[in-house]
Amino acid sequence: MDSAISALVAVLGTLLGSTVAYLFQRKSAERTESFTHRQQLRAERMAVYSDFAGAVTEFRRSQYDRWHRKNEDPDSTDSSEARLESYRLKGVAQHELFRVRLIASSTAVAEGARNAFEAASQLHDASSKTELRGNGNEAKEILERFISLASNDVR
Repeated sequence: MDSAISALVAVLGTLLGSTVAYLFQRKSAERTESFTHRQQLRAERMAVYSDFAGAVTEFRRSQYDRWHRKNEDPDSTDSSEARLESYRLKGVAQHELFRVRLIASSTAVAEGARNAFEAASQLHDASSKTELRGNGNEAKEILERFISLASNDVR
């Protein structure tokens, strides 16, 4: 009888040990999976936000070029090419804006991106070089605000 009780205690101890080890391993695997997911999302957000900032910067530059070419000679091929290039870069920036809206964790980040895109979109409408410069500086500041919001989102 003593040997049967000893065997039963040994089996129960083994089962309990296996169960506890399983629970600890499962908890550890869940933590590792959660950490990996957070790191992957952080890296993806950094890439998307960076791509958006680069696209808006290029779009803003093309808007300057478009404005200057239009004011030099509105009917020239340079003016037409600058306009077409600004349309192309607007499409690229808009695509990046959609990516930001899909991955942003807050509406403030998405709204900041939209504001940066819109500010760059309106540059070519300036009526003077002074207005262009002022609007350009404002667009740059709005993009900087987006970058601040985005950097908080990836920390």
